[in-house]
Amino acid sequence: MITIDPNKICYIFDVDGTLTEPRKQMDNSFSNELIEWMKDKQCFIATGSDYKKTKEQVPDNVLKNFKYTFCCMGNEVRNQTGNVIKKSDFIIPGDLEAYLENVLLWTKYPHKYGNHIEFRTGMVNFSVVGRNATMEQRLEYNKWDNINNERERTAKVINTSFPTLEASVGGSISIDIIQKGCDKGQVVHYLKDAGATKIVFVGDRCYNNGNDYGIIRELQNSDLAFEWYNVEGPNDTLGLIRINEVFRR
Repeated sequence: MITIDPNKICYIFDVDGTLTEPRKQMDNSFSNELIEWMKDKQCFIATGSDYKKTKEQVPDNVLKNFKYTFCCMGNEVRNQTGNVIKKSDFIIPGDLEAYLENVLLWTKYPHKYGNHIEFRTGMVNFSVVGRNATMEQRLEYNKWDNINNERERTAKVINTSFPTLEASVGGSISIDIIQKGCDKGQVVHYLKDAGATKIVFVGDRCYNNGNDYGIIRELQNSDLAFEWYNVEGPNDTLGLIRINEVFRR
């Protein structure tokens, strides 16, 4: 059972590209400033990553200041002590797995480094370059994908061909695949059911087919007061915290 203070704003943050650079650890100076800002705030994480990866990127002294961490697109919920309080199941359909294997065969990207189909709580993460790629190899693929739009095209095919599933571009090298309705928009429902009255969200993929878009969609369809901000990295997030009036409440 999620409990919140309805009299406080619920601040929700994505991780990759928002609190940290993709798959990198949070900068020490950023973490110190964030902890100071969070002291009288009610904050939450909403990430496509699992809890293990989140802990690799967000230091424990920061993570414990988030009231709840919504991992795997909201399909796993953990409290401040890291205990699981909610978990969803997802079994990948055989025809989807076959399609993803074909994408790996027919991609025009020449390099693959392993761990291409990763099973997480309530979702599948798919990457052509593979999650075993180094940071340099990830950046190389990301630059290629920004020109060729492979991830966006793959996500659109899945959304068209598999009506019970949703695929969205996530992080810098992958796409997230979930059961329809089991995206980050779940976080809005959890908080609203717990009594939230205003939500402020910060993410880097708030556009349609981005893996933060579910939160925007559900906020727009709700009767909650809300604001949302699309950033291009932790420096943008830090700028919001320092300057934007809503982050001073």
